[in-house]
Amino acid sequence: MLEIALSLACIFFAIYLIGRWKIFHVDGVPVRVFQLLFITKIAAAILLYIIYTRFYTERAYADIFRYYDDSAVIYNSLFTHPGHYFAMLTGIGSDAPELQTYYDTMLNWYNTDLVFNDSRTMIRINAFLRLFSMGTYFPHAVLMCFLAMTGLTGIFRWLHRMAPDRELLLTVVVYLLPSTLLWTSGMIKEAFLVFALGSLFYQIECWKNSGRVHVRTVAGVLFPVLILLTVKAYVFFLIAPVILIYAVSEKVKMNKWVFNLLVFGVYLSLLSLVAPMITGREVPELIANKQAEFYHVASREQAKSLVEIERIQPEWSSLFRTAPGAFFRSLVLPMPWHAHNILMWFSVAENLFILALLLLMIFSVKRKFVEGLNSTVIALFFFGSFVFILSGWVTPIIGALVRYKVPGLPFVIYFFAALSWRKWMSGKMLSLYHSEIKS
Repeated sequence: MLEIALSLACIFFAIYLIGRWKIFHVDGVPVRVFQLLFITKIAAAILLYIIYTRFYTERAYADIFRYYDDSAVIYNSLFTHPGHYFAMLTGIGSDAPELQTYYDTMLNWYNTDLVFNDSRTMIRINAFLRLFSMGTYFPHAVLMCFLAMTGLTGIFRWLHRMAPDRELLLTVVVYLLPSTLLWTSGMIKEAFLVFALGSLFYQIECWKNSGRVHVRTVAGVLFPVLILLTVKAYVFFLIAPVILIYAVSEKVKMNKWVFNLLVFGVYLSLLSLVAPMITGREVPELIANKQAEFYHVASREQAKSLVEIERIQPEWSSLFRTAPGAFFRSLVLPMPWHAHNILMWFSVAENLFILALLLLMIFSVKRKFVEGLNSTVIALFFFGSFVFILSGWVTPIIGALVRYKVPGLPFVIYFFAALSWRKWMSGKMLSLYHSEIKS
């Protein structure tokens, strides 16, 4: 009963905040739509909870529980050694020898490959939230649903401004695709990731609209950047050129495609030169090692969704040769013959829908939309494509691939929507809904 009461209180408070916060006030879209979408995310969180408690009962491998369960180790130290709790929570003095016992007890503390992801941030967040959740899980999930909802709305706002009059399609591809709906509706990294990404977009939008630099806006930008760097740093490194293009594109007169290719080409070249100084390894070696780690995990856990892909060699030629196949795998997998559980069937249905949608949009491309394409929409397409390629490179496990491609999914789809037009893409249904609410 305590968990239900706390969860309901969190849900109602989140619905109230959605009605009040400016980020949820979008022209042409009533705020009630965002509140209903949040309730949909809560339903998805409940579904994930049921799946991982009824069908996949090994909590050690359950994505929604792994950080929550590890956080109990830190939280319980508060009652015996409060100093240990604050050291592990803040990271200040966290390398003390007496804390090693705690770290050895946790299953995910040592997953700290900063270039790709960091588990300690998620464990620490849960350890802090336990101060208020009284040891119950679902309030954590509700908070993550709200944070993800905030981030997804930041993404929605950006795309809505750059290619308007497609509110209905945009609502589907940002909020309601099964991969996004499920994997950002629980205590999972992807939820925190899209919160940071969308918050970054929103803060930059506010900064540009105000035309002024002050402490609040700088802090508003730096906070999501810090989250990205500590949760999945590669997303920040891939989104950085998009931010640059967004900031200067209005002042650049050259061809939009040439401009994007130039910026991304120079940026990624510089990044490849700097990477060894930060990580001690070349980019091809980093990616090859990450792929090898996934194969090791697949072997250890006897992953049923393993697909054989070409092994990446620690050299640039191997990356260039395998990039098209990596993108294609991220786009189309899984297919029906890969499905062996309910989660995989959700992804199969999603992929079939996406492929049909892309074909429909490709055949309805309008020349005037191609010529008027926003530079930032092209940049976001490049970002989404690189997320797809990187995901396809490193993971041969379809279950992981479905989650890894989530940050790039809406941008790849919406690029084609920006080039085409269909009446069912527009916001007329949302406008009608808005009229009914007013009446």
